[in-house]
Amino acid sequence: MPRHIPSLDGLRAIAVMLVLWCHVPLTLEGYPLWLAEARWWINPGDFGVELFFALSGFLITRILLAEREAGQQVRWFLLRRLLRIFPIYYLLLLIMASWRPGREIAWNALYLSNFTDVFAPTPGLKPLGHTWSLCVEEHFYLIWPLIVGCCAPKIALRILKWLIIPVAIAVAFLVCAYVEKHAAEWAVQRLSPIRFLTLACGALIAYGETRLNASPKRLLVMGIALTTVGLLLHPNIWFVYVPFGWLQASWWPLDMAPAFIRVQSAILCTGILMCCLVAPRRFGLVNGILSAAPLRAIGRISYGLYLYHLPIFQILIHTDQRPSRVLLAVGLTFAAATTSYWLIERPILKYASRFRNRGRS
Repeated sequence: MPRHIPSLDGLRAIAVMLVLWCHVPLTLEGYPLWLAEARWWINPGDFGVELFFALSGFLITRILLAEREAGQQVRWFLLRRLLRIFPIYYLLLLIMASWRPGREIAWNALYLSNFTDVFAPTPGLKPLGHTWSLCVEEHFYLIWPLIVGCCAPKIALRILKWLIIPVAIAVAFLVCAYVEKHAAEWAVQRLSPIRFLTLACGALIAYGETRLNASPKRLLVMGIALTTVGLLLHPNIWFVYVPFGWLQASWWPLDMAPAFIRVQSAILCTGILMCCLVAPRRFGLVNGILSAAPLRAIGRISYGLYLYHLPIFQILIHTDQRPSRVLLAVGLTFAAATTSYWLIERPILKYASRFRNRGRS
């Protein structure tokens, strides 16, 4: 199997740009009506994060499986991940603590901000409000690498299929059934055990990658089928339009909608990921777009873009909502992420690569 899949860099770039789009306020001067309607349909923030989860689950799991097969200990993976994620994350927290100290800094430092957002939600946009998704990923990677490293592949796969995924779905529906509506919406959006769903779906594809690559037609059919189902189940179709309006009052209780949306979103993004995996052999145009140098460049700095964009947007856009401020905020976000990548992240990644080929010891 190929060590690197260029088209996935492009998919990562699309995911981060969707998140950036989500955080441009609709009250911006001259915001086009058609773009506002498109944003309502796409829900770019949630869609972008879900794509990140599917990608992360797939890429991390294929690395873990390859390293297990090569006899490498999981501790080296965990060390490399620490070196990849922590430096600029805690650098940002240090900057934020000096600019705007508060309790949220401590919760972010402990990677628990997604839980505080659920149990003590505060109104308005917070400059570190987007870090909840990083907390979800970190919680997953405290558990999943140990399962892959310590359990036989068949056992780990069973845990994935019969424990992590069913528990994520069940907890989402139980929360909707027994928790007050507003709190349930926050919990289903932010709680780690529920959001493990799409990460686990991406991991599941990694386990089947060799078999699916041997039958690209099967991979294509499954990807298109899942993408189609995910689109047909999109809430803005069956919640809004008259031909499907009967669903609201008949077999599907509205209180279950947040859980249903989590399942729909996981199905959609899993299908998109599978289509992108088959793109190099079946979709030349799609593969060409996703593998284009500009998108791949954005994909490489996507972590910095995601991490830095909201504090910059908070400072520049939400106090002065002119289009020129949006351009300035986006430009500064790209400049910060690019500088961070070349001066901080890349040297650390180069150092971390020393721990990639460690065998059993």
